Amino acid sequence: MKDPGRAFDAVVIGSHERAIFGNQFSHVEPVLAEAGVQLWLPEVGGALDQAISDLDELMTLLGILSKPEVIRSRARSKSAMSAQVRTQGRWVGGRVPYGYRLVDAGPHPNKADARWGRRAHRFEVDPDTGPIVTWIFESRLAGHSLARITRALNEVGIACPSAADPTRNSHRTGEAWIVRTVQEILASPVYTGRMVWNRVRTDRVLVDPENPGLGQREIVRWNAPEDWVISEQLAHPALVSEEFIAAQGLRAVREDTRHIYALAGLLRCGICGRAFEGNWVHNTPGYRCRHGHNSTKNPDPDRPKGAYLPEKTVLAKLPLLHHWLTATSRPAANHRGGASASATASTPEEVINYLREHELVLCYDSRTRTLETGNGEPVHITV
Repeated sequence: MKDPGRAFDAVVIGSHERAIFGNQFSHVEPVLAEAGVQLWLPEVGGALDQAISDLDELMTLLGILSKPEVIRSRARSKSAMSAQVRTQGRWVGGRVPYGYRLVDAGPHPNKADARWGRRAHRFEVDPDTGPIVTWIFESRLAGHSLARITRALNEVGIACPSAADPTRNSHRTGEAWIVRTVQEILASPVYTGRMVWNRVRTDRVLVDPENPGLGQREIVRWNAPEDWVISEQLAHPALVSEEFIAAQGLRAVREDTRHIYALAGLLRCGICGRAFEGNWVHNTPGYRCRHGHNSTKNPDPDRPKGAYLPEKTVLAKLPLLHHWLTATSRPAANHRGGASASATASTPEEVINYLREHELVLCYDSRTRTLETGNGEPVHITV
């Protein structure tokens, strides 16, 4: 549209039900006008003229009337695509799974689409990445952990899915394999030879709930496995047996393992400066810092030893910090491991609330086993 040599001067809306939704007109029309492109609409008898009074009200009304048609069209399209995948095993678009490539499957089954020259497509095993997928499943079946499989892939230098197909994954770095990628490959039924669709959906949410005028943005979210559409018959060559998928399950069923960490976001490492992460051990909350190391990398021999801090140990020491946090005058000398009787008057919950209200953090140095306030005050308490 911004090209001065464009081959059109106007955009004609044949059916407002399929062109204008909600307040889209108020966003699109100024852009067209800036480029010198007219907008034509049958309801106004031709080109839109901003000089016409109540034009915005008319277009808003048409946008509201188009909403039911958009909803109906979306439902019809989703139902048709679900039926095509389930009963015919057809590929209806989306990202081609790692391990497969898209090949021509002849004329489009819809005669109208075939007359337009459209072609059908199907999956074929990629000779480069297909064996990698099979190896991942075999390694998992042999009892190897996800982290171990991920490390092995990175050590050998095998390109991760986003690096193997950078054109379709321009939004990803493609640096290395991660555990989540291996986990999703193992959970996908597509590798049993069945077509799978509707694993993810796109939701539209407000950019800022406090300011609806900023419009909406799209967020991609995973659907529950029971909402996936899986073909009834085999649609392409299988890389693994269905027995393996059945044994693993689409997703592991876990009990509610949500844990509450009272000090979440309040602890930082005195060695590397990273925030401590919650770590639940033996039904007890705690916090650890691995100084940037993760399970998909081989440990660096020069890396400092990981730090671990039980939550109950920190909570027991929090009242001792209250004296230095709230006192108007600091004691003449630093105290180590103790404080005056007034310092123990506060509960751990009150100290935590004070830290959050004043945006303070606690810094723990595992080498000296000392805990200090993150407000620049050199107050040390041994834990």
